[in-house]
Amino acid sequence: MVIAGPGSGKTFTIVSRILFLIHHHHIPPEKILVITYTRAAAQEMKERFEKAVSESEQTRSGGAVNFGTFHSICYHILKQSGVVHENSLIGENDKRKLLQVILGNMGFSSRCNYDALTALVNSISRLKNCAQEEAEGFAPDGFSDAEFATVRREYDRHLEEMEKIDFDDMIVKCLRLFHRPEVVQEYRKRFSCILVDEFQDINPPQYQILKRLAAPSGNLFVVGDDDQAIYGFRGAAPGIMRQFGRDFQGAEQIMLTENYRCGAQIVRMAERMISCNGERFAKKFVPVRAEGKVTFRCFDTRQEQERELIRALSACGRAAMEDTAVIVRTNREAALYAGSLKEAGIAVKGSRIKEEDIYHGFIMQDVTAFLSFLYEGRRRDDFICFMNKPGRFLTRMALTRERVEPEQLEKYYEHNPEMLGKVRLLFRQLHIAEGLRPDLAVSFFRKMLGYDGYLKGRAGDERHYQSLLKTADQVQKCFEACRPGGRTQSGADTVRAFVRQKAEASGNQNPLTIQEEGVHILTMHGAKGLEFERVFLPDLNEGVIPGKNVRSPGELEEERRLLYVAVTRARRELYLYCTRERGRKPSRYLGDAQISGQPVPSRAAAGRSSQRYSSSTISSNSTLSRYSSKASETISYSSSSSI
Repeated sequence: MVIAGPGSGKTFTIVSRILFLIHHHHIPPEKILVITYTRAAAQEMKERFEKAVSESEQTRSGGAVNFGTFHSICYHILKQSGVVHENSLIGENDKRKLLQVILGNMGFSSRCNYDALTALVNSISRLKNCAQEEAEGFAPDGFSDAEFATVRREYDRHLEEMEKIDFDDMIVKCLRLFHRPEVVQEYRKRFSCILVDEFQDINPPQYQILKRLAAPSGNLFVVGDDDQAIYGFRGAAPGIMRQFGRDFQGAEQIMLTENYRCGAQIVRMAERMISCNGERFAKKFVPVRAEGKVTFRCFDTRQEQERELIRALSACGRAAMEDTAVIVRTNREAALYAGSLKEAGIAVKGSRIKEEDIYHGFIMQDVTAFLSFLYEGRRRDDFICFMNKPGRFLTRMALTRERVEPEQLEKYYEHNPEMLGKVRLLFRQLHIAEGLRPDLAVSFFRKMLGYDGYLKGRAGDERHYQSLLKTADQVQKCFEACRPGGRTQSGADTVRAFVRQKAEASGNQNPLTIQEEGVHILTMHGAKGLEFERVFLPDLNEGVIPGKNVRSPGELEEERRLLYVAVTRARRELYLYCTRERGRKPSRYLGDAQISGQPVPSRAAAGRSSQRYSSSTISSNSTLSRYSSKASETISYSSSSSI
């Protein structure tokens, strides 16, 4: 087991190990299996290996090394064994539709909203990833353990009848298959040497597969970093790294603690922070690069923090943006910062160039469906789009015809007085809206039917809510020229045609154009495995990291590991920001890193002065090579394959 810290060269280590097995131990390449956590990592590993082969001076013919993720390898084994066929994997939309049918059969149609289905999908996934049969403790909010157990049982039964499996079944069914001695023996012969990357992200059923596959020879080479175990919500258990030594008696343990990526100041700060975790291998990091700068600032408001972020990014210059990242906790925060930076004229890599386009967002889709329902025939699909925004708990099963009439829903809810009242109120409101011109109907939809309230619930915080309201105002304004029931000023004769022509006139008919250059905006999970010259970490506050619902010691340690991953993405410059808005407190993890003891700017000076921790930059005149000038002797042979 190789315990490899950030920037320690683990990909180089694995590639060198593969070449060493082939050249020195004469292992046929096709008998080597390399398992990674993601498809991107598998592809990168394969490319690095092929490059090392092509640069080698020696040549040897042979088979192909097998690279793949746990899921792809298990799916490949299931297909070869005849357990599944080529199109067995159920799609995400079909998975939700199936759960909707199951809930309806159980009399839970009122729970068939998007959030409830998402919670069920995630809970079933966690149950399978933890290799648990009993549903106790896995039920999502709104479901008892018994109800969830029934849903899960019916879900699996339907999949079996349909001859389908879901993503997590690839692992579960492969583990069951490996209980058959003749099957597992076949694959032991096929793969005599196994290498595993990102071992800290393994979950219990994956580990059981690995142990069965590697027995009895135990020719297993795993590389991981327990300090970067951040996928607990997928069933990953960092304790498995310690279990490895007990399960494989006599296994050698190697520490790669040199950090070739981060400057010394960044390494030392990160080390102080992560050392507070109890569930980890003790290690002392050795920074190879002397330079490095850590800057800490605390602001009175998020607006001041945002202005400073924009100023600092603008000062970097356009050329430096490609090697700069803003790393935040959630996807929602990433979207908010992307919008703010683009408003300020800062290019954001990977974003849609036409972010200001309001014609293709979800608010326009909802409003268009509402207006189309009013003016163009009360279509079922239009009604479904807005009927539970805000949540009225109306079910599609009540909509028996393509044209929606109140009588259909009243018949369905005739024995439910509360729902009957909701239905009648909604259709009285819709009748009023039908007599209004489109822009006023949109205003009625937002205020009287409660759509603005739905936006507030979707936003989660005030800043995002105000951004959504601004978009809704723009959407409403664009319908001032719309005149349904006849030809509009633009020549369109339907609401959707009107929107389409407005979009084309604005030049935003292609919202999928991707920005090729600019600053990277990533979540902490999404930043794993990447590195940048400079990294900005805003909103390092309690309630954000750790999250407000994180309470158990294990969860708190995982949140600390998550911030550690973000911190160690920076090579030379690291900027840590937090705010004191509404009594917010800096993240406790900054205190772990001995940062919280630094004085923060006064209210008057918060926007212009900064407190820096170990912020000196040390230059080095010597060039530090990441690897020794004389690499291990390598050989070349035919290319590699991916499973």
